[in-house]
Parts: sequence; C-alpha cells; structure tokens
Amino acid sequence: MKASSLLFPLPKHLEDKDGVFRLHETTSVAAEPLLNAIGDQCAALLGCKRGGEDILFKVQKEMAEEAYRLTISKTQIVVRSSTPTGAFRALSTLRRLALLGENLIPCCTIEDEPSHSWRGLMLDCSRHMFSVTFIKKLIDIASLVHLNRFHWHLTDDQGWRIPLDGYDKLATIASKRTESQYTDGRTYGRLYTKEEILEVQAYAHAHHMLVIPELETPGHVSALLAAYPGLGCTKGPYAVPDSWGIFDEVLCAGNEEVFTFLEDAIGQVAALFTDPYLHIGGDECPHTAWDACPACQNRMKELGLEQSHQLQAYMTSRICKLVEQAGKRPIGWDEVLEGTEQLGLPKDLIVMSWRGLEGGIEAGKRGHEVIMSPNTAGCYFDYKHLDSEDEMGNLGVSTLRDVASFACAPPSLDPSVQENILGGQANLWTEKVCSAKQAEYLLFPRLLLMAGQLWNPQQSETNLRMRSLLQQLCDRLDVLSYRGPVS
Repeated sequence: MKASSLLFPLPKHLEDKDGVFRLHETTSVAAEPLLNAIGDQCAALLGCKRGGEDILFKVQKEMAEEAYRLTISKTQIVVRSSTPTGAFRALSTLRRLALLGENLIPCCTIEDEPSHSWRGLMLDCSRHMFSVTFIKKLIDIASLVHLNRFHWHLTDDQGWRIPLDGYDKLATIASKRTESQYTDGRTYGRLYTKEEILEVQAYAHAHHMLVIPELETPGHVSALLAAYPGLGCTKGPYAVPDSWGIFDEVLCAGNEEVFTFLEDAIGQVAALFTDPYLHIGGDECPHTAWDACPACQNRMKELGLEQSHQLQAYMTSRICKLVEQAGKRPIGWDEVLEGTEQLGLPKDLIVMSWRGLEGGIEAGKRGHEVIMSPNTAGCYFDYKHLDSEDEMGNLGVSTLRDVASFACAPPSLDPSVQENILGGQANLWTEKVCSAKQAEYLLFPRLLLMAGQLWNPQQSETNLRMRSLLQQLCDRLDVLSYRGPVS
C-alpha cells in the first residue's frame, strides 16, 4: 500500500516512495529538547523505545505552528516542525499509517499544515453525561485526525455539570432531574468534579487540543433557576425539566443579582479552565418572561430600548465584559446578532453559526470572527445518518455526503469576510443519546469526514472514495460506526 491510499485527512503535499519502514518494539525514538515530550508520546503510542534515532524529531524554525515535514525512508523517519504542536500533528499522521499499515509504514515525504485554525468537536454533557474515560477516548481519536478544539457543553435546562464554590444547590438541585418516564422518583445526573474536569483538560492538552467550556446564558437555564429561583423573572418555583425543547424561563435582565452571580461563576470557570475561550451560549432565548417582568421593563426604559428582544444584546454585552475581565475571549451562538440595532455587540465576540451559514456570513461582514457549525450542512451529528425509520437520530438528517461536502464558506464569499472565518465544528447534542456506544455510532465515520474538510478540504466524491479506509480506521480504533449508504 502507498501512503496516499492510507491517509485521511489528506496532507497538503504527499509524494509516495518505494519501500516501507518496519515499526517494531526495538524501534528507537529521539527528539531535540523542545520536542522531548512528543518523543515520549511517540514511544508510548507506537510501542517504541527512547534512545536511538530510528524516528527523529527535529526543530526547524520559521514553520507555522501546526505545520510539519515528514520524511519516511526504509531506515529512518524524520519529523521537522517548529513547535511541539506541529510535531504532534506529524505523530498523528504516523500513527494513522501504522494503524492501517499494520506497522509497515509506506515510504513517502509529506509537507502539511491546516487550512483552518479552528477544527472543533462539541459534546453535550448536560442532557446526558459521559464518563471521563469515554471523553478521553473521543479526544484521542479527534486529535488523531487533527481536530484541535473540544467544546464542552456543560450547562443547559436539563442539568448543570460544573462545580462552583459557594453554590451547593448546583450539586443538590441543578445537576439532577427526576426521570418522568418512571414512577419511583428516580433522578439522573450529577456534577463533574473539579478533579475530573482537570483530568480531561490535561489529557486534551497532551493531545494538543484546547478545551472550551460553555455556560448557557441568558436562556437554557432552567436547571440553574431551579436551584436559585431569584435569578429568574418570576422568582419561581422552577424545576429541572426531563423534557426537551425551548423553555420560557430565562435569566432576569433587570436583576443585578444575576450579574453578581455570573461574575462569580465566570471567574471560577475561567480559573478552572486555562485555555483562552469561554462560550456564553446565547441561543434560543425566548423574550416572554422579559415582556411581563417589571424589572426587565424598567431596564429597557433606562437603556432607551423599544422592544424586549433588544435585551438580548444588553445581556450579551455585559456577559462578554465579565468574560473579558476574567481573561477569556467570549464565543456565542448566532442569536447574539439579534436585537443589536441600538446596543451593538463587542467586536471581540466570536460568533458560532449554527442555523445555516447566513449568521456567520453576517457576523463576518460586521467584523466578528466566525466558527461555522451549520445544522443545515452536515455539522449536527445527533441527526440521523439517513432518512430512515430504522436509523437512530433526532430532528434531522446529516448524511455522509452532506458532511463530505461541507465547506466553511462559499467560494464566492468576499475575501474580507472569508478571512474572519476561523474554521468549523461538529456538534453532538445528546437529548436522545444516553450511552457511549450510541454516541460513537452517531459520530463515526462522520467526524472523520468533518476533520478532513477542516484540515484540507476535498471534493465530496474524493472524500467518499475513502469510505472503506475510514471504516478500517474505526475498526482499528474500536469504535462503533455507521456502515449504511452515504445518502
């Protein structure tokens, strides 16, 4: 087999050579000091030993952060990069070749770097929780195909998952919901511990992925309001729902206690998660409660606002300031663009476009950086693989062909907007996903196809011709995967 027939995502430049490098337990690994940690990972992941120079990691300055050069001959493998991240991307390519070539690595030369800086995967752990072991398995596989962002959805209507000092009711009330399909009062859910969160974060960092926690605001907060009803417009009582949808209960825009809580919560989350970003939600926020709330109506008069939906921009702007004070950069779903006629939006806010590409394009025109994650173009992996009653999935369909065709922006897009698009992201919402094996089936092989489109986009037919290869990779990685038609 040639390297060109074994690699996905496809490198930017690959030249096949004759012969193979035979990988075995006596193969030795060496690395220059900057890349020593990658040398250790290489030995562990490929079953080699440290010491000699059968596999050599060398520093080559003035290469881009994630770029690498890989030379594989019959007698030696040489990796060149300017950073540990670039070296790790090369190691991931080597590992895929070893997995699919059964430790016979085809000789070749590769020069590679990504097309997009943001290559993400979101996992919803509010609706259904997943073990640290499974999350680490996903991070390992995602990094193997060059994804570099783990967006962790940790709060929503159906459960709050982040521990905060001084807020004990998050554990006793907000993290649990009564399972209404049973009559015995059983509950579902808990908080992740700080130790678990730090374990996931450390593992992601070792795999050169950033972790982006999400705190939903100002909507999707039923669980929080159940624990602290004073943060809502009606003051409760509220309950953690065991049903799915959009709920009218939202944070009260006219109550300063809301911002006192958010300042503390954001500060604690920012201290726990060390990467540069914090997602503030912003999606699917009804305005019904604001319409009827005297405090919110007074806030509107103070600000000179004419309609309740404009409070969304007010909330977004204040929350973004809290995020920035905590040393992070805010990200919000594309609804943050709504109601901004008078108050506008902070320019530093990154917009994640999920309701098609249009919101992202509009945000890019306004000068915001953008992450494309449209449910209309194959990015929602809770959707069915196929429009069939025999397939699991929820709300829609994202076929393999849809994912294989994904592009972060139309080619005709104005270059000034194009340069604001950081990349894209796959999302797995889990209202109907309650086990790791269900999650795997919905994620694979779609996640591999998405990774390819974010690293080095190809025509859909080129991607789909690799279907059998992707299936082999799923089998080698021990993940359950969809094996049906592509569309």
